[in-house]
Amino acid sequence: MGIGGGVDARRREVVVVRLGEYTVKSKGTRRWFERLLVRNIRDALSREGLRAEIRWDWGRVYVYGGLDAAQVLRRVFGIKSVSPGVEVEYQGLDDLLAKAEEHFSNIVEGKRFAVRARRSWVEGFTSLDIEKRLGERLLRYAAGVNLENPDVVVYVEVRGRKAFLYTDIIPGYGGLPLGSEGRALALFSGGIDSPVAAWYIMRRGAKVDLVFFNVGGEAYLRAVMPVARTLAWRWSYGYRQRLFVVPFWDVMKALREAVKPGLRHVVLKRLMYRGAEALAKRLGAEALVTGESLGQVASQTMRNLYVTEEAVSIPVFRPLIGFDKDDIVSLARDIGTYEYSILVKEYCGAFTQHPVTHAKLDEVEAEEAKIPGKLLEDALSAVVEMDLVSLGSIEGVEDLEIDEIPPGSVVVDLRPVEKFERWHIPGSVHVEFFDIFENPGSLDADKTYVFVCDEGALSREAALFLRKHGYRAYSLRGGIKRFKRRLKPPSG
Repeated sequence: MGIGGGVDARRREVVVVRLGEYTVKSKGTRRWFERLLVRNIRDALSREGLRAEIRWDWGRVYVYGGLDAAQVLRRVFGIKSVSPGVEVEYQGLDDLLAKAEEHFSNIVEGKRFAVRARRSWVEGFTSLDIEKRLGERLLRYAAGVNLENPDVVVYVEVRGRKAFLYTDIIPGYGGLPLGSEGRALALFSGGIDSPVAAWYIMRRGAKVDLVFFNVGGEAYLRAVMPVARTLAWRWSYGYRQRLFVVPFWDVMKALREAVKPGLRHVVLKRLMYRGAEALAKRLGAEALVTGESLGQVASQTMRNLYVTEEAVSIPVFRPLIGFDKDDIVSLARDIGTYEYSILVKEYCGAFTQHPVTHAKLDEVEAEEAKIPGKLLEDALSAVVEMDLVSLGSIEGVEDLEIDEIPPGSVVVDLRPVEKFERWHIPGSVHVEFFDIFENPGSLDADKTYVFVCDEGALSREAALFLRKHGYRAYSLRGGIKRFKRRLKPPSG
């Protein structure tokens, strides 16, 4: 069966695509999965600006048009591996061996090699015949044969009157074709964990949209956007992944004013779960996805996860629940989101002091009841939808940050007063974070302001806000934590 036209050439560059686990399914189901995969391959090549012809045979997909496609195809979910090589037509075993010798002779020159062959839909010779006789032909060019630890392996895959010659098998990421397992909505903070969690559910075939509860402001959104766009551009082939931005500033402010400090983290997470569930129902999504890992932070203890999940009736998927942080970081690097995620600083923790790790459901529900339900309704009514695939350029946050405090500037510490009193940069003043936004005109426009907080999240927001009001304002990169580290003398 051909897709995209016939193949009428004696020798062509080709990427051989091997399919994933769904090849063991029934004939009709397998055919459906493979059609979906071919659709996603087309989308991947189109997005990356690659023109190619696709041919689909039982258990294989062949992509003609350039070997550069291999690195794109390996990121299409549902693909087990790819091999860039050439396709040749042949007439009989001797013709096949001659063409394989011509192709591989330079490749094995001066090296120890092995031949691996397989065949389908052909009679008159076996895979062993190819391996033995091609090995004899190539030996004259090579340093020898080594079947256990060769320098190079030459592969010959015969299908009918076509043979595919290659030396590399590049692993893909497997899973199921995107779009084969319904819809889910991922709670997305832009940090290291949530993109990896979303990626895992996408890998299992689900169309995953992202919901970002913006507890900060524009600077926070600027930092999160490159993470979301990387996930969409590199991995959502076959689906135009969307980001839903929910303004949570007013909810966060009410939480800080009304809820006990030790329970704010759990109440906030429950409100996010509720908001995500309501949005999921609008979108037709059947589950939520989170990046929670058991015991990683106070809101992710077993008890607190239970108390949080009691807020919703929709299934909550936590693909990272048993992962160590090092495992998640390694995956984030591979996915391509890590370098952007490390620029996203924590907001929620800045408003929580001494978080409870074993919350009681009735107490949490009583604290949550202090937050007017209309705040959540208003936030959801103001949600902004973004098509991540077609999104244009994004302003970054780097220009807001400085490494050194300019002489004569006013250093403003936005941390809770208890932290400020315990230790602060000499000469700095304390201002509550939300107070910065109440009356910016009261500040001296002739001064330069440098804002600091724990890690730099709140200080970015304050600096960006004041810049828009005409002030010279900056955020100290890395916050108090980085400043203290720089004060310590080098060990040894």
